[in-house]
Amino acid sequence: MKSLVMSIFNCSKLIHRLRSPARKPHMKKEDAIRLMLSMIGFLFFLWIFARSPLIPGVDGPYYLIQVRSLLVKGRLVYGDPPLAFYLLALFTLLIGDVTLGIKVGVSLFCALSTLPMYFLVRRITGKTYTGYLAMLLVIFSAFYIRMMTDFIKNAIGIFFLLSFIYYIHNMAFTGHGSRDTLLALLFLLLTGLTHILDFGVALFSLGLYLVMVILFNANRKSFIKNSCFIALILTIFVTVALTRLSFFFMDFNKILSFIWAILVTPKRELALPPFLPRPRAPPMPINWTVLLTILVLGIILSAYEWRRRRKEQFIFLSVSSLMGITFSLPFIPTQWLWRLLLMEFIPSAYILSYGLSLMKKRTHAVFAAVICLVFFGVEAVEMALNVRPTIDPVGYLDLKEMKTKIPKNSVVILFSDLGIFYWIQYINEVDVAGPTLSPYLWKSHSHVLGLFRKGRLPFTIDDFKVIYVGRIYILVEIPQKA
Repeated sequence: MKSLVMSIFNCSKLIHRLRSPARKPHMKKEDAIRLMLSMIGFLFFLWIFARSPLIPGVDGPYYLIQVRSLLVKGRLVYGDPPLAFYLLALFTLLIGDVTLGIKVGVSLFCALSTLPMYFLVRRITGKTYTGYLAMLLVIFSAFYIRMMTDFIKNAIGIFFLLSFIYYIHNMAFTGHGSRDTLLALLFLLLTGLTHILDFGVALFSLGLYLVMVILFNANRKSFIKNSCFIALILTIFVTVALTRLSFFFMDFNKILSFIWAILVTPKRELALPPFLPRPRAPPMPINWTVLLTILVLGIILSAYEWRRRRKEQFIFLSVSSLMGITFSLPFIPTQWLWRLLLMEFIPSAYILSYGLSLMKKRTHAVFAAVICLVFFGVEAVEMALNVRPTIDPVGYLDLKEMKTKIPKNSVVILFSDLGIFYWIQYINEVDVAGPTLSPYLWKSHSHVLGLFRKGRLPFTIDDFKVIYVGRIYILVEIPQKA
């Protein structure tokens, strides 16, 4: 009787379970935090863009021109690696507005860049909280904000670059050689399709890992074989890009220009150490002493891990430190140096988050993390508050109002405020040239117009036909001299 009752009881429990709705798997705490931090990054980046209705930065309107042309005419106006423009065009189609589409697209990819940073740091340290710190150091990086608002393609390519670095590291230290090699190759090609500087840094990272793996025998044979495979496919990619798709990939020649510029740098520039401001360079969003301190810390941590015979950590820190040092070498010409310095947030995040992982007491680690985040967070917010378009709202309205007054087949000569070059082309849909007058302009265009800022006229305009007088700008037609 007792066994019969137990059987009935067990059957009732089974029926209850079958009737009960299936339990949904709970999201792991680690995944939830990672998702939350990525969302914080997305909202923070989007807030930076949302502070102005216009696109900020020197090249902001350039992306408006490219994306609009891609959607309207199916082609780019200017030759450049095309992937970023296609991605931004997709966001524009989904949202229905080119300006907002670009802002959302860039913010999303910049937020996604924190994920490969997290996974690599967590793998190296074995601690999730150091990965969280690395994510926050990327989000609250004044360098990254400057890049994101001035060089959009460069910022989008960071996601592909960091993913590539993650997989080449895995190539050296895991048994999943084929999978990691294919994914590394994929992200390398995506980087090349996005931006030349990111592509160059990716190749440099691969070279550093290759040298370190050969010197210290970290999965040497397999890594060399996989690197040769990547080099073969890469050679085919670059050859096709330069011979069949040269309109999009003429930027690849900049790698040779960069090497040549280093070789012919004047000796007078060699004496300037990397932690001091350089003449004629744009202001940089970080304290040079802090940057030097981070690089020294990277060297110290590398030596520490070498003594502990921890090969993976040693190579990771050595590559990060060498990257950081190379980006700030004093003999790099100014026009290249400040672009490379914007990449310093990558090795800095690696080094600082790893240093935090070595602190034995959790309270000390939390205190150090808070100090880092407060310091870099203040710099990031300060940089964000200084982000603005190269044209003010009143000048933007002037350009919109003069559009209907510009004759067909015209070229506008910009005599002042060179930062609005792309804005004129985007708003007025007209050819734009620099301040030099050439007889060729009258041969190629029916009307040659001049745009001036009030009070900054390079010559009197009494003999010119005034087309438009705005609150800031004056537009005139310039006759050809006899």
